[in-house]
Amino acid sequence: MPLAIALSFPGGRFHATGWGRHVNEAAPEWPPAPWRLFRAFAAVWKRTLAGDALVNEHLPLALAKLTAPPLYKLPPAALAHTRHYLTQKVKGDADLVFDGFVAVSPAVELGVLWPEAELTAVEQEALGRVLARLNYLGRAEAWCATRVCDWDMLGGEPCAWVDADTGEIHGPTADRTESVRLLCLDPADWNGWSYGPKAHQPEPKWNLLAETADLQAEGWSDPPGSRWVTYLRPAQALTPPPPARKRAAREEARPRLLRFALDGPVLPRVTETVYVAELARKRVQGIFGKRFEGAASPVLSGKQADGAPLAEHRHAFFLPADEDGDGKLDHFILYAAEGFGRRELRALDDWRQTRGPAGIELNVVWLGTEEELPAARRWRSATPFIPTRHYKERGAKRDAFPRHQLAEMNLREELARRGLPEPVRVDKVEELQLEGRPLAWRHFRQQRVLGDGRRGSDFGKGFEIEFAEPVSGPIALGYACHYGLGLFVPG
Repeated sequence: MPLAIALSFPGGRFHATGWGRHVNEAAPEWPPAPWRLFRAFAAVWKRTLAGDALVNEHLPLALAKLTAPPLYKLPPAALAHTRHYLTQKVKGDADLVFDGFVAVSPAVELGVLWPEAELTAVEQEALGRVLARLNYLGRAEAWCATRVCDWDMLGGEPCAWVDADTGEIHGPTADRTESVRLLCLDPADWNGWSYGPKAHQPEPKWNLLAETADLQAEGWSDPPGSRWVTYLRPAQALTPPPPARKRAAREEARPRLLRFALDGPVLPRVTETVYVAELARKRVQGIFGKRFEGAASPVLSGKQADGAPLAEHRHAFFLPADEDGDGKLDHFILYAAEGFGRRELRALDDWRQTRGPAGIELNVVWLGTEEELPAARRWRSATPFIPTRHYKERGAKRDAFPRHQLAEMNLREELARRGLPEPVRVDKVEELQLEGRPLAWRHFRQQRVLGDGRRGSDFGKGFEIEFAEPVSGPIALGYACHYGLGLFVPG
């Protein structure tokens, strides 16, 4: 059956300069060109799924079936730009730079259809795994969310392509159209190799994967393996619609999980997780207050306008992560069960730096949004779980289990409070393994520095939880769980 995908832009912007255009023309590419889409698919594959055997085997087969120019459905959008003056070496001299982009509502989707594609179930699964991890398209600030969809259920204006040899128009068109050229794949050469011996050779050796620096060094005017295709875009595709008399109510897109990378001269140790998270939360709240005239965000602060705390863990989790297992914190996950609104996203877009425990400034790089972490049956401690209460030896509510089982029983209580299923097994994990060397849980900082919170007297412990069915993350439980402690990762 035909393959259709839908793209939305949670940040409300699509930043991408078309091939052969200068950024100061302020003429962004719209719709996103097939060549750009395929390069994005390949980047996600190689950077995040290189170890996935299913994707490695079947994604190339899926891409080979999608080389024909696709059809589009375009949502309402508008052309916009900002102006920046970049200071030069000469005092008082500055260059004016136009930053053009397509403004599009986060609540609408752009559709892309390959009507002749016949993907097998496993090929569609491979492509789906890539789409689930595609967090931006074009420039890094052009956040996106992508999914396989039902073409007939998408709204938007049609955008068809023209066969240069026959003049035939493929697909429906709007009543009034304008021509726009998009860079597409050459079915005969996109996965060939046309570069000289000095060029970096990717794996697989496809023209699609070539480095832009090599393309420019060899003097290519257009990327080898590509071809230009004329599309008939609706004439009003980048003209904002007239304002409605009554503002229609709509549901705001609220991504729940945001990913950032940390970079700096010295990355903080994983044992400082809770303090790094506290400092990050303080920095982000400060950015929000500065941007919105001293206001506080309930999602970021955990408090309502009257100062009452948000119940049921509805506020943000600040979760530093060591994703390469070297003992240093290199990523940050922000998660909120009810999602981040437009104001929170704007503040987080301004989050460029955070401070480490030794006062070293760390760069924060936005990576994009995800709906959830991968589902798994087994979840293993990445940071120690610290009980939220003391052992009850007396009274009507005294504990009916030995004291040494407090951490495990409190863990089970916390799982139940979050609405997670009863685990079939809970096993104690004595140490965290970092690149083959053990790290005892006692080495972690186990007390907040900038606040308190409900906490028992026990030191943190590690566990592996097994459920009967896969459970989606993130899972963070116990004391200071909103600051990275009690974090579990797929085991």
